[in-house]
Amino acid sequence: LKNGRLAMVAFGGAITQATLTGNSFPWLYAEAETSTSSSRSTLAGAQQKRRSNVARKAEKGYKMSAAVPFLPMSPALEGIPGEEEGFDPMGFSLAIDIRWLREAELKHGRVAMLATVGWITTDLGLRVPGDAFQISTIEAHDAMVKFGSMPQILVWLGYLELFGFLAIINMQEGKTDRKPGDFGLRGFYPADAKGQYDMQLKELRNGRLAMLAFSGIATVGVLTQEKWPFFDAVVNAVPASQEASSALCGSAGLTGRSSTVARHASSSKSMPFLPKPQNLGGLVGSDAEFDPLGFSDTFDIKWLREAELKHGRVCMLATIGFVAEQYVQFPGFTAAPDALQAIYTAPVNMTALLLFAAGYIESSSYNGKLTMLDMFEGEGA
Repeated sequence: LKNGRLAMVAFGGAITQATLTGNSFPWLYAEAETSTSSSRSTLAGAQQKRRSNVARKAEKGYKMSAAVPFLPMSPALEGIPGEEEGFDPMGFSLAIDIRWLREAELKHGRVAMLATVGWITTDLGLRVPGDAFQISTIEAHDAMVKFGSMPQILVWLGYLELFGFLAIINMQEGKTDRKPGDFGLRGFYPADAKGQYDMQLKELRNGRLAMLAFSGIATVGVLTQEKWPFFDAVVNAVPASQEASSALCGSAGLTGRSSTVARHASSSKSMPFLPKPQNLGGLVGSDAEFDPLGFSDTFDIKWLREAELKHGRVCMLATIGFVAEQYVQFPGFTAAPDALQAIYTAPVNMTALLLFAAGYIESSSYNGKLTMLDMFEGEGA
């Protein structure tokens, strides 16, 4: 089971690497070999001389990305602080002005840093004076909407956004030499160039971390209904004697704690912020209780396991074949310089035989039962 799961990931990666690089396993950036053998077909010969766009760009002097070494680095990232690794696999910097992207990233990072600090300090007990603010972090948004303060916050934020928008537009039109995210605040900004670069890099990295952190904090907080740092309810639990004697909480507080403990006890081992899947019991490999999308609640678990094993077995064979095809061929098959083209260069009769064998295995399994409605029922199940 584990080898099959690994093979599914490995074969997907092998196909992707081969498509992007145009090279065979192990996908190094070596020039494709040329062959003058007359036994090769015209298509195979042409395919062997072809190189991928990525390989051609690398040979012409384009710098390859250090973060994603099988892709070229976007020229737009050159000289941008924090982009020395060249991470832009989707090519956003080629489609959108890099200054706009960096402005947006810094803005979201700064907001996320403030939001993360605000969430944690609120959970630790710090509050703005006033009865309206004596609420939990999760309830804060809805409470402020009811309190009527949200429109004022939006107006002031919109006012700041207007000035930020004007600054960005003038920067992009070349009317100012402003850098993305620069609003002229120099309180703790170093005077030397190296210190400025280091400060920019620290802000960028902390902002990226804060965006991930706030997403995780908000998600875990809502799912567990616990306060930061979201320790297990048993660790944070108040002794029952104290809860029983509390005039504020009364017996309702004890009931709430009990339900929280029960919720933690029934959570998934691999994803403790999600409930434990109910239909994985007794299955080999289900110890981690991993089913975040709840497929086992919708489909017959036996059908899912059957499909997983079948795909895993096929991928194990496919991964071995994908690598071995470069070195070993069956009698009657011509070696393909690109494994992705093997299906086109293989003899038609052999391809038809392979499809027939696969179809026969599929149709004869479980005495011809093909649907999840009858596959595991009756004779032969």
